[in-house]
Amino acid sequence: MIDEKDDFQYNNEEEAEMAQLHSIHIHMNAVGDVQRKLAAQALQESLTHCEECGDEIPEARRKAVLGVKYCVYCQELNEHGKAR
Repeated sequence: MIDEKDDFQYNNEEEAEMAQLHSIHIHMNAVGDVQRKLAAQALQESLTHCEECGDEIPEARRKAVLGVKYCVYCQELNEHGKAR
């Protein structure tokens, strides 16, 4: 005979596991999207001056971030959804 408490607990554990798997799937898709965007960006030439403010982008940044368009300050603003 099956104890109803055990069956209920099993369903909750199963649901929790399914929720975790769903969360992992969503995060893996997000990581894949970022990887595709970075790969596409890397095919573009890095700018010498920021597309947003016009400040010079240091050579070290241009080499480290292939296809870079923004200085560090403007990049941070863009990532946080703030306009300059």
